[in-house]
Amino acid sequence: MSFANLPDLTRLKLLLPADSLLRNGNFFRMWIASTVAVLGGSVSQLALPLTAVQILHAGAGQMGLMFACGALPFVLFSLPAGVWLDRRSKRSVIVGFNLLGCAALAVVPLAVVFDALSMPLLYAVDFVVGTGFCIGGSAAQVFITQLVGRERLVEANSNQATATSIAGLIGPVVAGMLVGWLGAPTAVALDAVAFLVSAMLVASIRFREVPMKLSTQPVLEDMLEGLRFVWRHPLLRAFATMAFMTIFLFDGFMALYVLHATRNLHLTPSELAAVNTLAAFGALAGATSVHRLNRRIGKHVVITFGLGVTALGFLAYSQVPPGSWAVALAGGSMFLVNGGLTAYTVNYLAMRQMVTPDVMLGRMTTTMRFLSVSAAPVGSSISGYCADRYGIAVVLVGLGIGGIAASLLSRWLIARAVLAKLPGEAEVAEATA
Repeated sequence: MSFANLPDLTRLKLLLPADSLLRNGNFFRMWIASTVAVLGGSVSQLALPLTAVQILHAGAGQMGLMFACGALPFVLFSLPAGVWLDRRSKRSVIVGFNLLGCAALAVVPLAVVFDALSMPLLYAVDFVVGTGFCIGGSAAQVFITQLVGRERLVEANSNQATATSIAGLIGPVVAGMLVGWLGAPTAVALDAVAFLVSAMLVASIRFREVPMKLSTQPVLEDMLEGLRFVWRHPLLRAFATMAFMTIFLFDGFMALYVLHATRNLHLTPSELAAVNTLAAFGALAGATSVHRLNRRIGKHVVITFGLGVTALGFLAYSQVPPGSWAVALAGGSMFLVNGGLTAYTVNYLAMRQMVTPDVMLGRMTTTMRFLSVSAAPVGSSISGYCADRYGIAVVLVGLGIGGIAASLLSRWLIARAVLAKLPGEAEVAEATA
């Protein structure tokens, strides 16, 4: 059966509520493609670090550097990619970079077979996959905006987050079984297949993209225009600052997450998979509760509340003792981390897209990613270095305290941005309501 003709999925859509966005055939395919990609990603999120730890005996510094390599493309390519995306078909970009990610991940099990696995190779694989997330992921955010329109962005991002959560529930179980039975490198191959399937699903979408006026300006001038747009917009400027802090802390945490579980808590791959499953339940809780929370306390409050919950998760994870309760306590901590971060992300993405005109979507998205994700290699590298010197648990506590401070500062930044909105920017107040 080709991906262009999916009768089984069409019948599944008939079970959905009449007003569900998932009844939109194009968005439904995009949602399934995202679910498949995240399912594979949740496998490699466990399998790639375990490959480094179990086979190459990587230390904290090396793990931090590996995570930094995955985030480095956001620093190098985000700004020119924004100009490029505003001049290209977003769907073809998503397909192309999914295929690139598939090829990069397939190298890992092949390197093990031919006894060629090394940390520099894993650094390179993370860099290539990160490039796909940088450019292809930015294209996906713009493409979804075009598919559903601004008025349904919160619903679209919530559905995407729900798909991420559901796939995350299944992925750790599959990853744990594959790592336990066949080894971590074989589990990475599943992610490669997932990238391939996702590319085919996106390619099957039949949607005429919004035609863009090709700029006659030099690429550098277009890049600077994107930077100026974000900097001059009160809400986007606040979001960029907030996201920089968040990603610095979260990537610093993730660089030490697996290492702390295996070395300090002595968790097996299957136990770590159980922790990841509880983390996915947290993401699902965050995705499904965000609409209700938005109605009760407002989108901007949900953002800062989510960051605070994430910080509490960091602190809780740092205090988990080894022993029979380690899996449950670590899983509960990761439930908080992922639940809070998902609630934050759903609103953060929707609000920044709502205040951006179509002609600037590509440059806004990649500029925001450049300004925020550039913190990732810094955060992961510093965390790895400090963990080698002072201990992993100490650094995790520091990240938690930093997260609480970031949550409080974010509340002030958003409130200040709403008050300082430019004349005629009623959409700022609408986005934050």
